[in-house]
Amino acid sequence: MSDAALHGSRGEVRLIDLGRQEGREGQEACVEGVVDRIRFASHDEEFQVLVVRTPSGRSQTVVARGGLFREGEQLRAAGRLKRHRSGDLQLDAERLERPVPATREGIEAYLGSGMIPGVGPTLAAQIVETFGSRTLEILDGSPERLIEVPGIGARRLENITSAWAEQHAVRSIMIFLQGHGISPRFAARIHRAYGAGAVPVVERDPYRLARDIRGIGFLSADRIARSVGIAPDDIRRRRAGLEHVLHEAGLGGHLYLPDPVLLEHAAALLGLAEEHLVAPLDDLVRETRIVRDPIEGQPDALYLRDTFLAEEDVARRVAALQGSTTRIPVPDAHDLEVLERGLPFSLAPGQREALRVLLGAPVGVLTGGPGTGKTTIVRALVGWVARCGARVELAAPTGRAARRLSESTDRPARTLHRLLEFDPARGGFQKGLDDPLDTDLVIVDEASMVDLFLMRALVRALAPGTALLLVGDVEQLPSVGAGDVLRDLIEAATLPVARLDRVFRQAETSRIVDAAHAIRQGMLPEPDTGARGEFFFIRTENSERAAERVVELVTERIPSAFGLSPRTDVQVLTPTHRGPLGTRALNEALGHALGGGASGPRFAVGDKVMQTRNNYTLETFNGDIGIVASLDPESGRVAVRFEDREVTYGPEHLDDLDLAWAVTVHKSQGSEFPAVVLVLSTQHYVMLQRNLVYTAVTRARQLLVVVGMERALRMAVDNIRSEPRFTRLSRRLSIRTAER
Repeated sequence: MSDAALHGSRGEVRLIDLGRQEGREGQEACVEGVVDRIRFASHDEEFQVLVVRTPSGRSQTVVARGGLFREGEQLRAAGRLKRHRSGDLQLDAERLERPVPATREGIEAYLGSGMIPGVGPTLAAQIVETFGSRTLEILDGSPERLIEVPGIGARRLENITSAWAEQHAVRSIMIFLQGHGISPRFAARIHRAYGAGAVPVVERDPYRLARDIRGIGFLSADRIARSVGIAPDDIRRRRAGLEHVLHEAGLGGHLYLPDPVLLEHAAALLGLAEEHLVAPLDDLVRETRIVRDPIEGQPDALYLRDTFLAEEDVARRVAALQGSTTRIPVPDAHDLEVLERGLPFSLAPGQREALRVLLGAPVGVLTGGPGTGKTTIVRALVGWVARCGARVELAAPTGRAARRLSESTDRPARTLHRLLEFDPARGGFQKGLDDPLDTDLVIVDEASMVDLFLMRALVRALAPGTALLLVGDVEQLPSVGAGDVLRDLIEAATLPVARLDRVFRQAETSRIVDAAHAIRQGMLPEPDTGARGEFFFIRTENSERAAERVVELVTERIPSAFGLSPRTDVQVLTPTHRGPLGTRALNEALGHALGGGASGPRFAVGDKVMQTRNNYTLETFNGDIGIVASLDPESGRVAVRFEDREVTYGPEHLDDLDLAWAVTVHKSQGSEFPAVVLVLSTQHYVMLQRNLVYTAVTRARQLLVVVGMERALRMAVDNIRSEPRFTRLSRRLSIRTAER
C-alpha cells in the first residue's frame, strides 16, 4: 500500500493527517508513527488498541484489527475518527501498513520490539551493528548470515529465521487482503490455516476461505474471487454459492431448503439462471456434501450433510428411547395421594393427569404457559423419584435457566453443556455413546431453547433405561440454533405430552401473567392504570423520544417508584441489535447514563455485561449477567461481579462479554428479571411476531413496561405467521417409531 493510498483522497474527501493537525469525530483520517504503547490486546492479538507517537510528537489512539503490532514498530493507518466514551478520540483503522524503517535507529527499534521471539533490544542492537542499514535485506535474502552476530548460535538462528519468515508471510497476507478490500484482521487466521503459502492457496480457490476461516463468509470470498479473475459462472463459485445458501438457512433456524427454494436463492445470490446451478448441485449431492431427501408429492429437501445426519440420529434415538423400559416405578393412586401431601398445595385434576401421563414414560413432554403449574409438576416428579431411590439430573440450556430450576426444586441443576461435559479443547462432549449419563431420569427445563445439535448430543448420552422429560413453553420463540425440536416432538404425536392450560390461583392476580395469556390468545393485553401496578404501556410514536423514555425509566422512574436497582433488577429487551431502538444504540445511551466509572477499551466500571458463551475455564455460562467491578487498562483484566461471586477476565476471555443494559429478546430466553422494559416500534416490523412478544413478556417477574407504538404491539400479536422452519424431525420420528 502506497503512502498516497493512505494520505490521498477517497473520492473528493481528503484524509486528515493526524500527525499534523487535530481531527474531529466522524472525519476520515490517517496517521503514521511508532507504536508507543499497546493499551489493550485481545487474547489472539487480532484486536488491539494502540497509542501511536507521530514524528511531530503527537500521540494518537488507533484501534487496529489483525495487525499484530508490537511496541516500537512503525505503523501507518487510515480510517474514521470515533469518540470513545472515555472522551478519547480514536482512529478506527480500516487500512493498516507496516512501513519498513529506513534508518539504523528505526531498524533497531523494529527488531527489538518483541515481534521476533528471542530478539530484544540488546540483540537487535548487535544485529544492526553488524549489518547496518542492510539488516532487513539480510533477513529477507540471506538470514543464514545472522550466525556472524555474536550471541547467535545455530538454535537461535533457526528460531529467528522461522519467526521472521512467519512475520513476512502474515504481512504478505495482510497486503493481499487489503488489496482485495478484506479486513487485515483475518491475516493471522489465514496464515495459521494455510501456512506460508497462503496467498497462492487463496488465489487458486478463494471460496476455501468461506469454509475454513471463521468470520469470512461467501460474500468476502466472492469479492476476492472477482479480483483475481474468477468468472461469475465458474463452477467453484456456483458450488460455494449453493453451500452458502444452505449454511445461511441454518443460521435462520432451517434444517433444509426445498429444492426450488435453494435454487431460487442461490440464483439470486450469484446472479445466474437457475438451470446453471443444477449440475453443480448434482455434483455436491454425489459427493454427499449435500444430501437430497425425496418425498413423494413434495419438493426434495436439500440438507448439508452434518445437519441431515443429526436430524436422522435424533429421530432414531428418540424412537429407541420410547421403546425402552424405565427404572422408575409408576405410582398408584395411593402413592399419588402421599406424594401430593408433601406439596405446598393440592394438585388440580389437570396436574394429576400430567403426573399420571409422564411418570413411567421413557420420553415425555410437559408444556404450558406461565402460571399453569409446570414447576409444581417438576417438583412432584423429583419428589417421587427421590422416594423411589432413583437418580435424577436437572438441566437447562443456559446458566440462568439452570439456576432458576435449582431454586424452584431445591436440587442442583446444571447447564446441558456442563451435564454432558463439554470439552472446549476438542469442541465436543465427553458424555455420549461410550460414556453415557449415570442416572435414571433427566429433566430439561426451557426445552424450547434446545436446538437440533444439542438435542442430538443429549440423546446420544442417554443409556437404555434412562428416562427423559422435556419441559417448556412451545409458544415461546424457538431455539436460536437450527431446528424447532420441542414443537417437532409434540407434533410427531408419538410421545406422551402433558399440556397445562389452566392458570392457578397464585397466578390469577398477576397482570403480567394475564398479559402473557392474552397475547398467546391473540388479544391485546390490558395495562394497569394505577401507580402501583405490574404492567404499563408508555406510548410514543417517535424513536428518539422512545429511547429517552427508556433511559428515564431505567435510571429514574422505576428505581424511584418500585425500589429496584437499575443495574441488577431492570432489564431492557428489544427485538434487534440495529437502529435507534436496537441493543447497540440503547446500550450506548444507558451506559452513558449509568456509567461514570474508570473506562477501558471496551467496558467501564459499573457496566452491565452478559456472558455470551459457556466458559468452563472461568465457570461462567451463556446468559450470566454481571456488573464490571474493576478493570486494569494496562493488563487488560476486567473483574465482573455476578450474583454469587466475582470473576476476573483476562484479555483472552473478554470476547465472551457483551454490554447488557439492553439485550435482544432471543438472548433473554431462559432468564427472568424483576423488571422488564420492552421496546417495540414499527421499525422492528420484520421481527414483530406473537411468539417474540410473548417470550419477552414472560421474562418479567414483578414489573413489565412496554415502551413504543401500540400499532407495533398489535402487529406482533396479530402475526402468528412467523416463517415456519424447514424441518422433517416430526416426520422422521413418526417413521422410526412405526418401524420399532
